[in-house]
Amino acid sequence: MIETKRLRLVPLSHEQLYLFKDNPKGLGSNLGVCKIEPYDDPETAPHVEEAIQFWLESTKQHPLHFAWYTNWVLIDKDAASVIGGIGFSGFPQEQGKTMVGYGLNTRYFGKGYASEALSALIVWGFRHPELKSIIADTPIQNIGSQRVLSKNGFTEIGRDLELIHWELHKPITT
Repeated sequence: MIETKRLRLVPLSHEQLYLFKDNPKGLGSNLGVCKIEPYDDPETAPHVEEAIQFWLESTKQHPLHFAWYTNWVLIDKDAASVIGGIGFSGFPQEQGKTMVGYGLNTRYFGKGYASEALSALIVWGFRHPELKSIIADTPIQNIGSQRVLSKNGFTEIGRDLELIHWELHKPITT
């Protein structure tokens, strides 16, 4: 678990993912929250079922590194409510890269929650020596998500007709 000023980020275990999929109220009880906000973000909502399948398969295959393969739910500490999720696409590959993705209930857009969550997950990720860089893609029209990445130090590395591609390199420490 990661704590920030306003959020708790909790990586869902394989078992908790089944609750997330089939019994959100049960997951809420398991996490000690009052409410789980549905994903109503038009960029995220259509991909939730596919993401759940990826998380379930991947957390089963990688139980020791499940936090790299799961949905970290974002819990608003004041409201005791799950307001979204964030996560990596897996343990860093040979080149030390992984991809990040996130989504919020639209009621929480523009309030800094995604930036706060991403900042915390970046710190967590870069504590692992295997991680050298994080990549992300945003739809060209999703200015809010682009701001989230930019605020967190990501730089644009390319674009095509639909997506902007971003990357953040691990800071070099001496």
